[in-house]
Amino acid sequence: MKITWLGHSCFRIEDVSGRVVVTDPFDEAVGYPLPRIRADAVTVSHDHHDHNNVEAVGGRPEVVKGPGEKEAAGIRFLGTATYHDERGGKKRGTNTIFSFEMDGVRICHLGDLGHLLGEKEASALGDVDVLMIPVGGVYTLDAEGAKKVVGQIKPKVAIPMHFMTPALTFEVESADRFLSGQKVERPGTTFEVSKETLPEGGEGEGPVIVVLEYK
Repeated sequence: MKITWLGHSCFRIEDVSGRVVVTDPFDEAVGYPLPRIRADAVTVSHDHHDHNNVEAVGGRPEVVKGPGEKEAAGIRFLGTATYHDERGGKKRGTNTIFSFEMDGVRICHLGDLGHLLGEKEASALGDVDVLMIPVGGVYTLDAEGAKKVVGQIKPKVAIPMHFMTPALTFEVESADRFLSGQKVERPGTTFEVSKETLPEGGEGEGPVIVVLEYK
């Protein structure tokens, strides 16, 4: 499986059969260059312009939104209802976490999660192998909140997203505070992983943090 970061909260995930899932595509106002991509399925965590630009994705993908179990492109998606803020959605509305499996690897994209998870929400996600987590604060979890949510979910790999870079047009925090004191790998724009190559971890060990480049 190849996981490529396209900027902000948008990833292109391709399995060995060539199926492609794109998460939270952004519009031109966000600052990252709009990639020319196609997909078989697109997940949208919430309807804000920096996460729902489905029209930018070619290939007539099936669009997955909202909580519940759904199937698209032969992949089963579980949407877990959460909030975009710490006040039950009163500030910024709702958010959907999507969990799905490709090539035997369970992926979880947290969207714009703005709060710590409850026990029921965390258990609904199951055993997560690769977690995409917002870390930039202001509109989502900040560094400390993100570390706590990683501890709740216990993935093998965590990929930070939704943080400040030179391309981004609005202010959030950099990933530096989140990365401090953690095991970090920087493979470039794309992370290749399989069930066999996932880190095993162990009691008391945190996940490997994989930081991707957007260009």
